[in-house]
Amino acid sequence: MLKTFDKKWSYAVVLSAAMFSLTACGGDTDVEGETSGGENEGGEAGEFSYDFSHMFPSSHVMETDVVTPFIEDVNEATNGGVDITSYPGAQLAEPDAQYEAAATSVADMGFSVHSYTPGQFPLTSVMEQPFMASTGAEGSDILWDLYEEFPEIQAEYDDVEVLWIGTSEPGQIYTVDQQVTSVEDLEGMRMRSPSPEVNKWLEAAGATPVTMSMNETYEALERGTVDGTVGPYHTLLDYSLQEVIDYVTVGDFYMTTFFAVMNQGAWDEMDEETQGQVEDVAKREMSVHLGEMMDERGEEAIEAAEEAGAEFYELDEADQEEWEEYLLTGVEEWIKEREAEGLPAQEVYDYAESLGDE
Repeated sequence: MLKTFDKKWSYAVVLSAAMFSLTACGGDTDVEGETSGGENEGGEAGEFSYDFSHMFPSSHVMETDVVTPFIEDVNEATNGGVDITSYPGAQLAEPDAQYEAAATSVADMGFSVHSYTPGQFPLTSVMEQPFMASTGAEGSDILWDLYEEFPEIQAEYDDVEVLWIGTSEPGQIYTVDQQVTSVEDLEGMRMRSPSPEVNKWLEAAGATPVTMSMNETYEALERGTVDGTVGPYHTLLDYSLQEVIDYVTVGDFYMTTFFAVMNQGAWDEMDEETQGQVEDVAKREMSVHLGEMMDERGEEAIEAAEEAGAEFYELDEADQEEWEEYLLTGVEEWIKEREAEGLPAQEVYDYAESLGDE
């Protein structure tokens, strides 16, 4: 996250330089009013121009199949009244600084992963618990329901306008050399972990969680620095992990969650009609669309892993009962910690579970 004035100022310099360069080159993109705070005026066509910052590479499905369609849909819905320019690959802010970049006007919009800033979204992280949903589309729909139902979750985003929040397809266990078919198999293994929530059940099973970015995971698996990793299917394909893993244990162990938010000042400068037009293509619709894209990418990743020779083991009902003993220990800790902070964690968890059972 952006912790100091100097860091925020450095990102602002990068943004200003980028905008000056675009203007000087005489491009077609309207870059007036590129930062938040009411620099745009009126509701005429093309009057509102915004930058969209995110961490994913320009070739990533998040850019090509999520951000780009969103930009096109917003422009069409507003009859050209809102122009958005995407800045992929963490050009304007680091992956863990996307939320604050949007909140502090370094960028107009920011898109990233919740778990990159542990503790900032304590109730949103309920969807990182095991067995919450079977698909990204379902998980995203549940997460949006939770957001609408609980003011305490809305409060986690009270300094921005939420464009969407969604989930990946469920995460599985991927290992090298040793196949994991039981909880006992994890004992003594070094496992790359995506979040504090996953750390809890890995530790309960006797594994050692290792924190590292996905960009480092391929080499760590190849060199034996870690014995395996936990992640959604799509990470196999997006980071070429299918080339180095031998086994896949399918158990829907957790979900990655994502957010896209907009600077509140930039949102407020739009008239109500334009805001409504943007809402029609954002909010739940984009949340579920993100989940659907993750599901599709996950299917492609499964095929790639199978073609590379990975062996799959899917937990059956008996396996599930054994795993729950350990995995739900982490859930209990998650609830206890947040209840101690005065948050309705038990109620949120129970409601999320009931939605998943429908």
